[in-house]
Order: sequence, then structure tokens, then C-alpha cells
Amino acid sequence: MLTRRQLLAGAALAVAAGGCRPSAAAPIEGAIVGAGHGLGHRLRDGGAWPPPARTERVAVVIVGGGVAGLGAAWHLARSGVKDLAVLELEDTPGGNARAGASAVTGYPWGAHYLPLPGPTATDVRTLLRELGVIEGVARDGRPRYDERHLCHAPQERLFAHGRWHDGLFPAIGATADDRAQLERFRLEMDGFRRWRDGAGRRAFAIPRAAGAPGAFAELDRLSMADFLARRGYTSARVRWWIDYGCRDDFGTDLAGTSAWAAVHYHAARDPDPEYGDVVLTWPEGNGWLTQRLAEPVADRVRVGHLVVNVEPAGDRVAVDAWDARAARGVRLLAREVVLACPVLVAARLYRPWRERPPAFAAAFRYAPWLVANLHVDRRPAGAGGAAPAWDNVIYEGAGLGYVDAMHQSLRSHDGPTVLTYYRPYAGPDPAAARRALLDASWSALRDEVLRDLARPHPDLAREVRRLDVMRYGHAMVRPEPGLSTGGALAAAGAALAGPVHLAHADLSGFSLFEEAFDWGTRVAARVRARLPRFS
Repeated sequence: MLTRRQLLAGAALAVAAGGCRPSAAAPIEGAIVGAGHGLGHRLRDGGAWPPPARTERVAVVIVGGGVAGLGAAWHLARSGVKDLAVLELEDTPGGNARAGASAVTGYPWGAHYLPLPGPTATDVRTLLRELGVIEGVARDGRPRYDERHLCHAPQERLFAHGRWHDGLFPAIGATADDRAQLERFRLEMDGFRRWRDGAGRRAFAIPRAAGAPGAFAELDRLSMADFLARRGYTSARVRWWIDYGCRDDFGTDLAGTSAWAAVHYHAARDPDPEYGDVVLTWPEGNGWLTQRLAEPVADRVRVGHLVVNVEPAGDRVAVDAWDARAARGVRLLAREVVLACPVLVAARLYRPWRERPPAFAAAFRYAPWLVANLHVDRRPAGAGGAAPAWDNVIYEGAGLGYVDAMHQSLRSHDGPTVLTYYRPYAGPDPAAARRALLDASWSALRDEVLRDLARPHPDLAREVRRLDVMRYGHAMVRPEPGLSTGGALAAAGAALAGPVHLAHADLSGFSLFEEAFDWGTRVAARVRARLPRFS
């Protein structure tokens, strides 16, 4: 008999097989969207590129327009550096925090919320203050938020045992032992949360660089599955709840997640005394943030540009890119270059690494994800129970569930909306899952999405007018056991000190907005210090 984990691991391989689609009142339109992976695979496969048609000189080139790259551009622009270029492969910047828009609403193509940043996330708080999300500071130093940006209630619900329930823990039908194990786990995580070293630093901090170096490093040598087994956490409900957190934040399951990373998920944030566990969100998800970040440097962001080579060139660094829109190559000669891209990509772009791959690069493995946006005539009703929420999670579903883009709207009546569905492929073989995902047709992926959502919403297909799919082959680094303590993070973080620099959430070992933004702004500060005064 197959276990649930085996089913999850094998689910990606079954994607391409398709299946029977629930009946719909009208044909569903849609497509696989995103321009990146086709061009990216040309780079991966070592294809030849025409020589650059023109050459430019620029002070700073940032390779990658995700959160780290836009964070670096934001910091440099604020510090007076105007001579910069951000090269982004996709048609819009934002990376894993991109967004789309319809006539009804904006909607996310990736990350869809930001927890209230703690006091160590200083640059994120500065950004939120500039954007008006933080509208003031109380006497005790705590931010006061514009409530329009806080997730409206109800924030989350879970579909389990045929009904919707408030919260994310499958409490209906839970035994006394299930509840006791949940309480024991929460108390253990509280202990990790309260821990401080002699300098007052947390063991688990956000950003990670603000934490105590090496604290509880032994946890990184364990998987979270081993951690739970050694401590006697046998409840299937508790284990599912913890596994859900690993899949949601890391794209991995209990067996594939370092216990250090999983404990960080539960112990790195303090509930706000006033706001509790509410998060910041927008119809566009974190695309709202990346759009705001890109606005001040919009004339310096070049989309549709695939960087194919970065190498030293005398007193400059040559950055060769293929401009997909103009179908020609361009060479930028820069004083400083920020590789704001995954380690996997940087190792293929930077010529010294391409010719002699760094040993640490092999330690970085990536989780594939599918994100689908369903344009529906009205919010689905489905089974009774808890009221429709912003985040709607399916217990033991193939995916994580969906968020409702119109949840933040003040609309007083039901009507069209966009549901954003998320599915990580969290099994032990991400390469096989990636191949199956990228080989699958739109119709097969459409059917997989509708089949998963048919559990809580049997008639959903009748309401869907369009279903678009985004495939992320390498969505985020997997914080597998040993990634942190095996030396790869430290080696990657120290590998480039200029004029070429590496800045990405990969260097923290997991993909969080605060980590990407921290690396972007910290590296940008280093770049600014190296530049002539009037660059």
C-alpha cells in the first residue's frame, strides 16, 4: 500500500497523464504563461549566441529583477546611484513575486503575503514606511499599520472531512492525544523562540544574518521527519500540519526539510501584541511590493533580457545579454555587477564558475512549483462550514489550496474573482518532478488543478472561464538536511567580494521576502561603497 508521502512524491510524475476533467458549462480558455524557461534552457544546454550588436558602459548591472535585484536597485537609487541597469528575463520584474491583472482584479503569480516584519528586518520596515504600509510608530517602537494592507478576516480555513473549518489545524475529530501533541510541539517551538545568546541574538531570526551564528546547528543534520520521530510526535494530524508549513514555505516535505529550517519556520517570528498573526497582503500578492520597488527605477529595468555571460574585462566586467524583443545581443561594461539570481543560474553565467564549477553549487537543489490562476464568475460555494476566507487550504490535497484575489476588496456583493492555486512538488526527486511538470500540456495541468479543487468545490469547473498556469522549474532552494552546516551557504556567501557580487535568498537557505531583500540591500551597500562618489 502506498503511503501519503509516496503518493505526493509520485504525483508530479502523474501530472503529464492528465485525467477526466469535471464537466463545465463552457470551454475553459487558458495557456501556460511565462517566457523564461524556454530561453533559460537554451542557456542551460550551452547553445551559441550571436555576438553583441552594441556595447554600452554603465556603473552597475544587476542580473535578475526579483526581490533581491529590485532591493539592490532600490537601495542604490536611494543612495544616489542613477547609472544602473536591471536585466530581467521575464516580461515583468518581480521574480517569484510577480503579478498579473484582469479587468476584475490584480492577482499573484507567486508569493502572496508578507508576515509583519520584526525589529531585525530594518530595511523591510523602511520600505513599508516609504510605501505607506506602516503609517506610524508607537511610543514603544512598534509599527502601526494602515489597516487596508492587513489581511481581512477570515484569514484562513481548512477543508477536511467534507467541511470547511476555521484555522489550518485539522481539529475536527482530533483525539486528546492529537491535541496534547500539538500543544507540546507549540511549547517546544516557544522555547526555541525565546532563546537568546549572550549578545541578545535569537537562534532563529529574520533575516537570518541577524541571528546567533551556529545556534542549534545540530538540527540541520536531521530531517524534520527524524526530529519529530525522535521526540515522539506520532499524530498524523500534527505531522500533516507541520508538513504543510514545509511545503508552503520551502516546497519540501518533512523528509526533505532540515529540522533547523522547519524549526525556523515556527520559531523565528513573534506574534504582534496588537495585530496577532495577521499578515500583509494585496490582490496582487507580493507583486504589489515588487511593482512599487520597480517604479522608481522603471526606466532602468530591461525586461526580456537573458544574460548569457558575465566575465572580467580589464578594469570592467562584461555582461552579455540577449534582448529577446529586439532579437539581438548587447554587451554592458560595468564597474560593478550584482548577480541577483539563484546559485544554479550564477554558476552558468559567471565564466570563471562555468569553466571551473564551485564545489558548493551542487549543494543547492530547487523545488518545482505550479501556480494556476482561475478566473471565475463568482466565488465558489462548495461544502458548508467556515465562511470563505483569503487562504483556503485542502487537507491532504495534492496542492496547498488557493487564495482569493478579491478577498481584500470592499465589494459588497458576490461576483467575478480570481483564485490562485499553489502546488509544490515536494518529493525526494525534484529533477523527475521538474521534467514531468515541464513536459505536461496545458490541458493536463488544467485537469490536475480542477481535480484537486473538485474535492471542496465539485461544481467549480462550471464557474471557470479561464485557467492560466505558470510553471517554476526551480522556484526556490530546498533547505535540505546539511545545506547550512555542510559549508555550502558560507562558501557561496563569501565566494564573490567584487566587482562581481552574489545576492539572493539562496544564500540564506530558504526563500523568504525578507531574506532576499536583506541580501539585495546589503550587497548594494557594499557596491555603493566601492563606487566613485558621483556614479
